[in-house]
Amino acid sequence: MASPSSPDDDASPTIPVGVVAVLSAAFLNLLGFTMAGPITPALGQHFGLEVGAMFGSLTSAYPLGMLFGLFIWPQFSDRRGRKPVMALSLLGSAIGLSLQSYAIKSNWSLPVFLASRVLTGCFAGSSPVSKAYLADIGSKQGLLPRYLSLRDAASTLAFILGPTLGGLFYEARRATTASSLSFVIGTSAVASLAASLLIALFVEEESAVATSVHNQQHPSSSDKDTDEANSVTSYDEEIISCPLGTRLWTGVASVCVVSFLFNVGDSTFFAFFPALLKKTLGLDASSIGLAFTSFACISLAVSTTITGPSIRKYGPVATCIAGLSAIASGLLILSGVTCMASVLPAVIFGAAALYYCGVPLYGPTVPTMLLRCVPSYRRGAVMGLDGAVNTLARVIAPLVIGDLYSKRGPCAAFGVAGAAAFSAAIIAFFRRVLVLRGGEAQIAIKKST
Repeated sequence: MASPSSPDDDASPTIPVGVVAVLSAAFLNLLGFTMAGPITPALGQHFGLEVGAMFGSLTSAYPLGMLFGLFIWPQFSDRRGRKPVMALSLLGSAIGLSLQSYAIKSNWSLPVFLASRVLTGCFAGSSPVSKAYLADIGSKQGLLPRYLSLRDAASTLAFILGPTLGGLFYEARRATTASSLSFVIGTSAVASLAASLLIALFVEEESAVATSVHNQQHPSSSDKDTDEANSVTSYDEEIISCPLGTRLWTGVASVCVVSFLFNVGDSTFFAFFPALLKKTLGLDASSIGLAFTSFACISLAVSTTITGPSIRKYGPVATCIAGLSAIASGLLILSGVTCMASVLPAVIFGAAALYYCGVPLYGPTVPTMLLRCVPSYRRGAVMGLDGAVNTLARVIAPLVIGDLYSKRGPCAAFGVAGAAAFSAAIIAFFRRVLVLRGGEAQIAIKKST
């Protein structure tokens, strides 16, 4: 369902300093993550790993730690505020990345390195908390879709610069594989530290969360009267605000299932596509980074020109389905081309480009749908739940599909990933149809009474 227009759609109000700081911190934090993409094959080579389940553990170790962090930090932000949680989370990530860099430089064993990645993941709470912070401010100003689109654009910019920087830094410090890997990961740590300082210095705590919690714990008589009045219209509001459910829990659960299936496909792509480029096309780290940067430029173009208008005109669900369809098509084309006797580079790059067209369409729709479903004092918890579901997919998929990759090849691996993304699109479509039919039925009942 398309969101109603507001005066802010035509004007361009000044973005608050705190929002700029949060967007910049999200960029820096993700910049470090994307820098690691092109060096994944070299990281596997450093530990003597073939493409398979153990190779997949390099990308699943971090989200394994995130499962812990996402259950703690977002809920903690609902009680103690967004700012301290974002700053502490980013600082912890910087420390964890520094430990990873030292582990590579000192030639520590694979289990110890994976443990350091798990530890880093335990501090991964800034992403859902930053979305909750943007919702706290954006919902009051009527600018929630705009702020989420800007955050998505900041993330896309990190995907543009990060892979190229990671590949260039790796090749520039090519004295030894260990020193090059250590340098790239260490640079990621510096980026996370800078992000933490931005939050600490420039973000002002939003008071809406504390006010909501206080009102719940100490309700006044006027608050109780307001709650009773709101309860009369709560059902109608849920139909509007939860596009995939006529009740809060069904809406949130449906979005989380869709999000889980998307992340199965997404984690498969980022875990094994660099290895595919290296093994099939013979690309080195800098070339892989340049390829990812080129794809991210496509993603940024879609994000800045199509995503926002599509959400406003057709609604988040339709935009979500369109994005998932493009993502699934790209993965399935990759599966098909790798099944052929002769691999066509143009088809591989075309499939990846199609994939990157779908990601910016899908990306902002999930937080938009979720954050409209919940009050401010529960936003952190719900975004944490969604993050935990996403992370679970990112833990399982690289291991399971990595094993499938080693036994059946990239054809089967990307085929399963594409099927997961396509299933997500189907679920979103049918859930929306059920919600619309349920809403029409309720309207008919009310008219008859």
